[in-house]
Amino acid sequence: MSESSAATSPAVATGRLVVQAVLRTDVGKVRSENQDFGSLTTPKEEAVSPAGGRLFIVADGMGGHRGGATASRLAAETVKAQYLGSETKDVATALQDALTRANARVFSESQTNPELRGMGTTTSALVIRGTQAWFAHVGDSRIYKVRGDGVKQLTEDHSLVATMVREGLLTAQEAETHPRRNVLQSSIGVGEEVEFDFRGPIELQENDTFVLCSDGLHGLVKENEIKDIAKLSIQQAANDFVKLALERGAPDNVTVIVARVVRADQLGEDTLIDEKESDRSLFEDTMKGHAIPSLRQNH
Repeated sequence: MSESSAATSPAVATGRLVVQAVLRTDVGKVRSENQDFGSLTTPKEEAVSPAGGRLFIVADGMGGHRGGATASRLAAETVKAQYLGSETKDVATALQDALTRANARVFSESQTNPELRGMGTTTSALVIRGTQAWFAHVGDSRIYKVRGDGVKQLTEDHSLVATMVREGLLTAQEAETHPRRNVLQSSIGVGEEVEFDFRGPIELQENDTFVLCSDGLHGLVKENEIKDIAKLSIQQAANDFVKLALERGAPDNVTVIVARVVRADQLGEDTLIDEKESDRSLFEDTMKGHAIPSLRQNH
Protein backbone atom coordinates (compact mmCIF):
# COMPACT_ATOMS: atom_id res chain seq x y z
CA MET A 1 0.00 0.00 0.00
CA SER A 2 1.48 3.36 -0.97
CA GLU A 3 2.05 6.13 1.51
CA SER A 4 -0.05 9.25 1.14
CA SER A 5 -0.22 12.74 2.56
CA ALA A 6 -3.18 15.06 2.99
CA ALA A 7 -3.89 18.59 4.16
CA THR A 8 -7.14 20.32 4.91
CA SER A 9 -7.07 24.10 4.81
CA PRO A 10 -9.13 26.28 7.14
CA ALA A 11 -11.88 28.25 5.51
CA VAL A 12 -10.93 31.89 5.02
CA ALA A 13 -13.39 34.73 4.91
CA THR A 14 -13.56 36.66 1.63
CA GLY A 15 -16.41 39.01 2.45
CA ARG A 16 -19.77 37.34 1.96
CA LEU A 17 -18.23 34.11 0.69
CA VAL A 18 -15.48 31.88 2.06
CA VAL A 19 -13.22 29.25 0.53
CA GLN A 20 -12.62 25.74 1.89
CA ALA A 21 -9.97 23.52 0.36
CA VAL A 22 -8.34 20.10 0.75
CA LEU A 23 -5.00 18.93 -0.64
CA ARG A 24 -4.44 15.21 -1.19
CA THR A 25 -1.46 13.47 -2.76
CA ASP A 26 -0.26 9.89 -3.21
CA VAL A 27 2.83 8.32 -4.75
CA GLY A 28 0.67 5.89 -6.71
CA LYS A 29 1.06 2.16 -7.36
CA VAL A 30 4.17 2.14 -9.53
CA ARG A 31 6.49 5.06 -8.77
CA SER A 32 8.99 4.87 -5.91
CA GLU A 33 8.88 8.61 -5.16
CA ASN A 34 6.38 11.43 -5.39
CA GLN A 35 7.46 14.04 -7.93
CA ASP A 36 4.18 15.97 -7.57
CA PHE A 37 3.91 18.89 -5.19
CA GLY A 38 0.81 20.73 -4.02
CA SER A 39 0.53 23.84 -1.87
CA LEU A 40 -2.09 26.28 -0.61
CA THR A 41 -1.88 29.48 1.39
CA THR A 42 -2.94 29.72 5.01
CA PRO A 43 -5.23 32.33 6.65
CA LYS A 44 -2.26 34.09 8.24
CA GLU A 45 -0.44 34.26 4.93
CA GLU A 46 -3.47 35.69 3.17
CA ALA A 47 -3.86 38.35 5.83
CA VAL A 48 -0.40 39.82 5.17
CA SER A 49 -0.46 39.47 1.37
CA PRO A 50 -1.07 42.75 -0.50
CA ALA A 51 -2.82 40.96 -3.37
CA GLY A 52 -4.78 38.77 -0.97
CA GLY A 53 -6.98 35.85 -1.87
CA ARG A 54 -6.39 32.12 -1.54
CA LEU A 55 -3.59 30.65 -3.64
CA PHE A 56 -3.60 27.00 -4.75
CA ILE A 57 -0.76 25.32 -6.67
CA VAL A 58 -0.26 21.89 -8.22
CA ALA A 59 3.06 21.03 -9.88
CA ASP A 60 4.16 17.77 -11.52
CA GLY A 61 7.92 17.49 -11.92
CA MET A 62 10.01 15.78 -14.54
CA GLY A 63 13.72 15.17 -14.94
CA GLY A 64 14.40 11.74 -13.56
CA HIS A 65 15.16 10.61 -10.05
CA ARG A 66 15.56 13.68 -7.80
CA GLY A 67 15.18 16.26 -10.59
CA GLY A 68 11.41 16.04 -10.92
CA ALA A 69 10.73 16.27 -7.20
CA THR A 70 13.12 19.20 -6.88
CA ALA A 71 11.56 21.07 -9.79
CA SER A 72 7.96 20.72 -8.59
CA ARG A 73 8.74 21.69 -5.03
CA LEU A 74 10.96 24.59 -6.02
CA ALA A 75 8.39 25.93 -8.48
CA ALA A 76 5.48 25.68 -6.02
CA GLU A 77 7.44 27.24 -3.17
CA THR A 78 8.69 30.06 -5.40
CA VAL A 79 5.21 30.83 -6.75
CA LYS A 80 3.86 30.96 -3.23
CA ALA A 81 6.69 33.07 -1.80
CA GLN A 82 6.71 35.48 -4.75
CA TYR A 83 2.94 35.92 -4.67
CA LEU A 84 2.79 36.50 -0.93
CA GLY A 85 5.78 38.83 -1.05
CA SER A 86 4.58 40.89 -3.99
CA GLU A 87 4.02 44.58 -3.25
CA THR A 88 1.18 44.95 -5.74
CA LYS A 89 -2.47 44.61 -4.84
CA ASP A 90 -3.26 43.46 -8.36
CA VAL A 91 -3.79 39.69 -8.41
CA ALA A 92 -3.05 39.34 -12.11
CA THR A 93 0.33 41.05 -11.85
CA ALA A 94 1.30 39.21 -8.69
CA LEU A 95 0.36 35.82 -10.10
CA GLN A 96 2.08 36.29 -13.44
CA ASP A 97 5.23 37.62 -11.76
CA ALA A 98 5.18 34.57 -9.48
CA LEU A 99 5.26 32.09 -12.36
CA THR A 100 7.91 34.09 -14.18
CA ARG A 101 10.08 34.04 -11.09
CA ALA A 102 9.48 30.32 -10.57
CA ASN A 103 10.65 29.58 -14.10
CA ALA A 104 13.83 31.58 -13.58
CA ARG A 105 14.50 29.87 -10.26
CA VAL A 106 14.05 26.31 -11.54
CA PHE A 107 16.07 27.02 -14.69
CA SER A 108 18.91 28.59 -12.70
CA GLU A 109 19.02 25.63 -10.33
CA SER A 110 19.14 23.18 -13.23
CA GLN A 111 22.02 25.06 -14.81
CA THR A 112 24.15 25.27 -11.68
CA ASN A 113 23.62 21.69 -10.47
CA PRO A 114 24.68 19.01 -12.99
CA GLU A 115 22.53 16.38 -11.28
CA LEU A 116 19.44 18.49 -11.94
CA ARG A 117 20.20 19.45 -15.55
CA GLY A 118 17.08 19.40 -17.73
CA MET A 119 14.56 19.25 -14.90
CA GLY A 120 11.21 20.97 -15.30
CA THR A 121 7.68 20.94 -13.99
CA THR A 122 4.09 21.68 -14.83
CA THR A 123 2.58 24.45 -12.73
CA SER A 124 -1.09 25.30 -12.35
CA ALA A 125 -1.86 28.11 -9.91
CA LEU A 126 -5.30 29.45 -8.95
CA VAL A 127 -6.20 32.48 -6.83
CA ILE A 128 -9.69 32.95 -5.39
CA ARG A 129 -10.41 36.38 -3.92
CA GLY A 130 -13.93 37.32 -2.97
CA THR A 131 -16.24 36.48 -5.87
CA GLN A 132 -13.47 36.31 -8.48
CA ALA A 133 -10.75 33.88 -9.55
CA TRP A 134 -7.57 34.03 -11.63
CA PHE A 135 -5.28 31.27 -12.88
CA ALA A 136 -1.86 30.90 -14.49
CA HIS A 137 -0.83 27.62 -16.07
CA VAL A 138 1.87 25.79 -17.97
CA GLY A 139 2.10 22.06 -18.72
CA ASP A 140 -0.52 19.33 -18.51
CA SER A 141 -1.75 19.51 -14.95
CA ARG A 142 -5.30 20.83 -15.01
CA ILE A 143 -7.82 23.12 -13.33
CA TYR A 144 -11.51 22.26 -13.59
CA LYS A 145 -14.47 24.33 -12.46
CA VAL A 146 -17.62 22.47 -11.41
CA ARG A 147 -20.82 24.50 -11.23
CA GLY A 148 -24.18 22.82 -10.75
CA ASP A 149 -24.47 19.95 -13.22
CA GLY A 150 -21.65 21.21 -15.42
CA VAL A 151 -17.88 20.81 -15.45
CA LYS A 152 -15.40 22.86 -17.46
CA GLN A 153 -11.69 22.33 -17.97
CA LEU A 154 -10.30 25.85 -17.61
CA THR A 155 -6.73 25.05 -18.67
CA GLU A 156 -5.38 23.72 -21.96
CA ASP A 157 -2.74 20.99 -21.93
CA HIS A 158 0.62 22.09 -23.29
CA SER A 159 1.38 18.64 -24.64
CA LEU A 160 2.12 17.19 -28.06
CA VAL A 161 -1.06 15.11 -28.25
CA ALA A 162 -3.26 17.98 -27.02
CA THR A 163 -1.90 20.16 -29.82
CA MET A 164 -2.54 17.36 -32.32
CA VAL A 165 -6.12 17.09 -31.09
CA ARG A 166 -6.63 20.85 -31.40
CA GLU A 167 -5.23 20.71 -34.95
CA GLY A 168 -7.50 17.82 -35.89
CA LEU A 169 -4.67 15.32 -36.29
CA LEU A 170 -5.89 13.08 -33.46
CA THR A 171 -9.22 12.41 -31.81
CA ALA A 172 -9.55 12.83 -28.07
CA GLN A 173 -9.91 9.06 -27.73
CA GLU A 174 -6.76 8.41 -29.77
CA ALA A 175 -4.86 10.88 -27.62
CA GLU A 176 -5.65 8.90 -24.47
CA THR A 177 -3.53 5.97 -25.60
CA HIS A 178 -1.02 7.72 -27.88
CA PRO A 179 2.57 6.59 -27.13
CA ARG A 180 3.73 10.21 -26.88
CA ARG A 181 0.88 11.47 -24.71
CA ASN A 182 3.30 12.44 -21.93
CA VAL A 183 5.48 14.67 -24.12
CA LEU A 184 5.18 18.30 -22.98
CA GLN A 185 5.70 21.26 -25.27
CA SER A 186 6.05 23.76 -22.47
CA SER A 187 7.01 23.55 -18.81
CA ILE A 188 8.52 25.59 -15.99
CA GLY A 189 12.31 25.62 -15.76
CA VAL A 190 13.32 24.07 -19.09
CA GLY A 191 14.27 27.39 -20.71
CA GLU A 192 15.24 30.90 -19.60
CA GLU A 193 11.77 32.13 -20.52
CA VAL A 194 8.39 30.43 -20.62
CA GLU A 195 5.00 31.30 -22.06
CA PHE A 196 2.10 30.42 -19.80
CA ASP A 197 -1.64 30.76 -20.05
CA PHE A 198 -3.38 33.33 -17.88
CA ARG A 199 -7.02 34.14 -17.33
CA GLY A 200 -8.99 36.31 -14.97
CA PRO A 201 -10.94 37.64 -13.33
CA ILE A 202 -13.49 34.83 -13.54
CA GLU A 203 -16.79 35.64 -11.81
CA LEU A 204 -17.74 33.07 -9.17
CA GLN A 205 -20.96 31.81 -7.68
CA GLU A 206 -21.74 30.18 -4.37
CA ASN A 207 -20.83 26.45 -4.36
CA ASP A 208 -18.47 26.73 -7.33
CA THR A 209 -15.92 23.96 -6.87
CA PHE A 210 -12.42 23.91 -8.37
CA VAL A 211 -10.36 20.77 -8.92
CA LEU A 212 -6.62 21.22 -9.50
CA CYS A 213 -4.86 17.98 -10.37
CA SER A 214 -1.81 16.36 -11.92
CA ASP A 215 -2.13 14.07 -14.93
CA GLY A 216 -1.84 11.10 -12.59
CA LEU A 217 -5.47 11.86 -11.74
CA HIS A 218 -7.05 13.28 -14.88
CA GLY A 219 -5.39 10.59 -17.00
CA LEU A 220 -7.45 7.97 -15.17
CA VAL A 221 -10.61 9.80 -14.05
CA LYS A 222 -13.01 10.99 -16.73
CA GLU A 223 -14.48 14.48 -16.82
CA ASN A 224 -18.00 13.32 -15.96
CA GLU A 225 -16.56 11.44 -12.97
CA ILE A 226 -14.75 14.57 -11.86
CA LYS A 227 -18.06 16.43 -12.00
CA ASP A 228 -19.90 13.84 -9.93
CA ILE A 229 -17.20 13.37 -7.29
CA ALA A 230 -16.71 17.13 -6.92
CA LYS A 231 -20.29 17.43 -5.67
CA LEU A 232 -19.38 15.56 -2.47
CA SER A 233 -17.94 17.23 0.62
CA ILE A 234 -14.46 18.52 -0.21
CA GLN A 235 -12.72 15.99 2.04
CA GLN A 236 -14.74 13.09 0.64
CA ALA A 237 -14.17 14.31 -2.90
CA ALA A 238 -10.41 14.58 -2.46
CA ASN A 239 -10.26 11.12 -0.88
CA ASP A 240 -12.45 9.58 -3.59
CA PHE A 241 -10.40 11.11 -6.40
CA VAL A 242 -7.21 9.52 -5.12
CA LYS A 243 -8.95 6.26 -4.25
CA LEU A 244 -10.35 5.94 -7.77
CA ALA A 245 -6.96 6.59 -9.35
CA LEU A 246 -5.38 3.95 -7.11
CA GLU A 247 -8.11 1.44 -7.99
CA ARG A 248 -7.26 1.99 -11.66
CA GLY A 249 -3.59 1.23 -11.19
CA ALA A 250 -2.15 4.72 -10.55
CA PRO A 251 0.99 4.33 -12.68
CA ASP A 252 1.91 7.96 -11.87
CA ASN A 253 1.83 10.15 -8.78
CA VAL A 254 -1.64 11.51 -7.95
CA THR A 255 -2.23 14.99 -6.56
CA VAL A 256 -5.48 16.94 -6.21
CA ILE A 257 -6.74 20.10 -4.54
CA VAL A 258 -10.50 20.53 -4.13
CA ALA A 259 -11.57 24.10 -3.33
CA ARG A 260 -15.15 25.27 -2.84
CA VAL A 261 -16.71 28.71 -2.49
CA VAL A 262 -19.45 28.74 0.18
CA ARG A 263 -21.36 31.14 2.38
CA ALA A 264 -19.73 31.84 5.73
CA ASP A 265 -22.78 30.62 7.61
CA GLN A 266 -22.60 27.24 5.84
CA LEU A 267 -19.17 26.23 7.08
CA GLY A 268 -18.83 22.62 8.15
CA GLU A 269 -16.97 21.09 11.07
CA ASP A 270 -14.04 19.78 9.02
CA THR A 271 -10.93 18.75 10.92
CA LEU A 272 -8.23 21.32 10.23
CA ILE A 273 -4.61 20.33 9.61
CA ASP A 274 -1.78 22.82 9.32
CA GLU A 275 -0.73 22.88 5.68
CA LYS A 276 2.92 23.69 6.30
CA GLU A 277 3.55 20.56 8.34
CA SER A 278 1.95 18.37 5.68
CA ASP A 279 3.92 20.00 2.87
CA ARG A 280 7.17 19.49 4.73
CA SER A 281 6.52 15.84 5.53
CA LEU A 282 5.48 15.18 1.95
CA PHE A 283 8.74 16.59 0.63
CA GLU A 284 10.83 14.73 3.17
CA ASP A 285 9.18 11.45 2.16
CA THR A 286 9.71 12.25 -1.51
CA MET A 287 13.34 13.31 -1.28
CA LYS A 288 14.54 11.04 1.51
CA GLY A 289 18.29 10.62 1.24
CA HIS A 290 18.81 13.44 -1.27
CA ALA A 291 20.44 16.56 0.16
CA ILE A 292 19.71 19.81 -1.67
CA PRO A 293 21.84 22.54 -0.04
CA SER A 294 20.57 25.33 -2.27
CA LEU A 295 17.00 24.67 -1.16
CA ARG A 296 17.87 24.58 2.53
CA GLN A 297 19.70 27.89 2.24
CA ASN A 298 16.48 29.57 1.23
CA HIS A 299 14.52 28.57 4.34
